[in-house]
Amino acid sequence: MANASKPNVLILLCDQLRIDLLSCYQETLVRTPHISALAQDSCVFERAYTPCAICSPARASLLTGLYPHGHHMFNNSTPRYSYCEQLRPGVAMIQDWVDDESDYESAWFGKWHVGPAQDLFDSRFHHTQKPYEGGPVFLTSSHWHPNTRIAPLVESVGRGTAGTLDVAMEGFPDVVAARYAQEFLHNRDGARPFFLTCSFPGPHSPWMVPDEWGIRYDPADIELWPNRFDNFEGKPINQRKLRLMQDVRAEGLPPSAARPLPDGESRQTQERKDRELQELLACCFSYLELIDRMVGELVATLKELDLYEETAIIFTADHGDMAGSHGLMNKGAYMYDEIYRIPLLLKAPGTPQPGRSAAFVHLMDVTATCLHLMAGEKQESMMGQNLHGESLLPLMQGNDDWGRAMHYAEYHGDWYGHYSARMVTDGRWKLVWNLTDLCELYDLENDPHELNNRFYDPQYEDVRARCFDYLMAEAKRTDDAQLRLLLPQVEIAAQGTAGL
Repeated sequence: MANASKPNVLILLCDQLRIDLLSCYQETLVRTPHISALAQDSCVFERAYTPCAICSPARASLLTGLYPHGHHMFNNSTPRYSYCEQLRPGVAMIQDWVDDESDYESAWFGKWHVGPAQDLFDSRFHHTQKPYEGGPVFLTSSHWHPNTRIAPLVESVGRGTAGTLDVAMEGFPDVVAARYAQEFLHNRDGARPFFLTCSFPGPHSPWMVPDEWGIRYDPADIELWPNRFDNFEGKPINQRKLRLMQDVRAEGLPPSAARPLPDGESRQTQERKDRELQELLACCFSYLELIDRMVGELVATLKELDLYEETAIIFTADHGDMAGSHGLMNKGAYMYDEIYRIPLLLKAPGTPQPGRSAAFVHLMDVTATCLHLMAGEKQESMMGQNLHGESLLPLMQGNDDWGRAMHYAEYHGDWYGHYSARMVTDGRWKLVWNLTDLCELYDLENDPHELNNRFYDPQYEDVRARCFDYLMAEAKRTDDAQLRLLLPQVEIAAQGTAGL
């Protein structure tokens, strides 16, 4: 049974959710009243980031407390293209610690994607979903995304890439994840505290919802991102190639007919693309509103069972979504804020201590916070692994001694592009070191949409140097050996071959 020293812990994990879709961060068209209500009882972290904006590496970081270079899940664990489908052998995960070193009852329901689905079924979580005869087809999957394998489209949007499915609410993946979690709460061992994760597969694309839920937003009401057009001038060539690849596939054009830049497109083509993006976003917003409903139902279940006050609740996401920013969809081999900043709410057990924090925090801090909550004291390591994060509880208690002045993130490759990149940001400046391409520097105060690369501008030499110093120091602290290939003077000298 939970008490002040051993509270219950509930993680509500979304997939691919950008923070500007939540009204607890900024004004938005999307209706998320239940998440907003949870935020009223929580500390809202305004500068939360993912360590890597790819699903599997980020989720593995949450469960291990390590950057991807520590757990070795560098890319998405997906059959047929992954070059790294599972964690480095011997890496401990939080469910292992729970089983070995606590009396907590652990459960995970919903999207997994930290290796094949069988890895979840064979894990040391005490409770998970299991496939069964006649059950939903996605129960055998690691990612659970709604698509036409589940049911046929009723209303098709974006040439079949979004819309409504002919499936009942109770058969929809995000609803199923919530129902598993509610069933666990009703039937668990009441003599033990619990550690529970409800992992929603959305609002990751494809943006499909049950037809009975419907598309709830008028596309004409949706304001498009101010940076949806980016000519990528002075930026890594890989970003131009990814945009070209996306457009060629979407338009069904031969490569010779592709137009990579907005000024190479007719006004008619741009207007058509804008309308299509608005229609897609109407589906995305509807999907997020459905997830918000499930968050509300889970919180209501906690209150019904008199568990709300004694339960710590963490709401977050593995990473964000471009959703048309810079003309790009999904996520990929770039490090824009749209995909690296994430929502993070923490409701502590007991009397709510709402507030806001501008500290730089990340998913590995969630790991350290969960261990702190369950162990009753801060933990520097987990089963012999030195944690790359810190507990957030002292921040919530007003302790301003938070040594992290920047966020450090990484990218190791996926089918979006197999090359290494590292990023640091202090909220004003962002430096991106691309090992095999041009580097980037953005002035986020004067260029919040990251359209103008200032890396090769000599007047920012001091900013570059300061960011590089932090990047190399954090790489050394966490034993990121890739940075042995970094020589700042070489990166700056490369401007001579950049055509700038």
